[in-house]
Amino acid sequence: MPNLSPKILTLAIVVSTLISTATVEAAEIKGLIEGGYVDAQYDKSWLNSWMEGGVGVLRFNRDDRFEFSQAALESNGDLFSDISYQLVANYYPDGDSHIGLTEAFVTYAPLSRDLKHQLKIGMFYPAMSLENVDTGWNSPYTYSFSAINAWIAEEIRTIGAEWSVTRSGRKYHSPHSFTAVASVFKANDPAGTLLAWRGWAVHNRQTLLNEKIYFADYFQFGAFDKPFPDYLTVTEETDGRWGYYVGINWRYLQSTDLRVYYYDNNADPLTTEPNWQYAWENRFTSVALQHKFNADFRILAQWMKGETGMGSWDKGVYTDFSSWYLLGSYQWQQHRFSVRYDKFDVKETDNNPADPNNSNGDSVTVAWRYDLDKNWNVGAEWLHITSDNQNRALWSNWTAKHTQRQIMMLIQYRF
Repeated sequence: MPNLSPKILTLAIVVSTLISTATVEAAEIKGLIEGGYVDAQYDKSWLNSWMEGGVGVLRFNRDDRFEFSQAALESNGDLFSDISYQLVANYYPDGDSHIGLTEAFVTYAPLSRDLKHQLKIGMFYPAMSLENVDTGWNSPYTYSFSAINAWIAEEIRTIGAEWSVTRSGRKYHSPHSFTAVASVFKANDPAGTLLAWRGWAVHNRQTLLNEKIYFADYFQFGAFDKPFPDYLTVTEETDGRWGYYVGINWRYLQSTDLRVYYYDNNADPLTTEPNWQYAWENRFTSVALQHKFNADFRILAQWMKGETGMGSWDKGVYTDFSSWYLLGSYQWQQHRFSVRYDKFDVKETDNNPADPNNSNGDSVTVAWRYDLDKNWNVGAEWLHITSDNQNRALWSNWTAKHTQRQIMMLIQYRF
């Protein structure tokens, strides 16, 4: 199968070479370090994190207490008059890899009196999220991402090119601004694996470049005649085909934002890697909305619906998936209070009854943050999530439906 590693290495060399030409004055570096107390509550040991072979839907385990949650470093700057770069590196103490890149790209944005054109090349997230707008693709509202953006953080990463055209309302004396987006990419063939088997989850763990994501061994029960791996590599290119996404962004003044995207990785679901990791045919629609009632209060919402699958309809895995969330956030002096509700489900559509993939659930997240000064902030988060995943019952005496709770009290240093 096609191997993308040389392409990734070439991209890294090109980006590094370009960045080395930038002056110190042109570069901006910012980041964050986060840690604190975590109390994950559930009554079965097998509800541990999927990264440790469990079937739970939270990142942290019940024996975790004081945790170094994450660190992020973001660098961006001008290389030339109309070419800029951005690099984002993250550190996590858990998972298969601990430090690595989550984004690395260059942007060409020539000056224009009319429509603004922009070309982005490298590895990046599609700009579907209005929630994850903070340093290192974090959220300024809650510490745990919504189910939608937690999944994007895990399984959606493109290596390719994105072209956008913006009609600025200010230039045309209009309250409306529009941006049209189109992208072609490779290296996202396994997207959908976690949704089909583990189901949706709520957390803040982003997948690093070339990292393996491990999950519970659902294949030990003989539903498949191949020894599927209990992990996936998100940036794998399996079938040599190009994927694409298109989007439209609308902004009204500085108060309302709407983003509509359609994504299709165009994968061949019958193609495999030597270790029997399949390419997953994955396509979905995402709609995100933000409205600011005033400088202090805003609401955010996002809806996603799609389908994913691999193999044949009789012996493979095919599912429909959907999720939505509604978030309200209020800023009072140095305090920010946020509440979010998530609803999610996965519905099996294949003809393979030996591998059940139906799951559904919902969650409530309540968060408080307080800025001590420009560098330090503290906060707390309470998370309650209920998930009903049929494949948990494959294990003897395990039940499908469970509730998990999590309390976090964190301190964050930003620079």
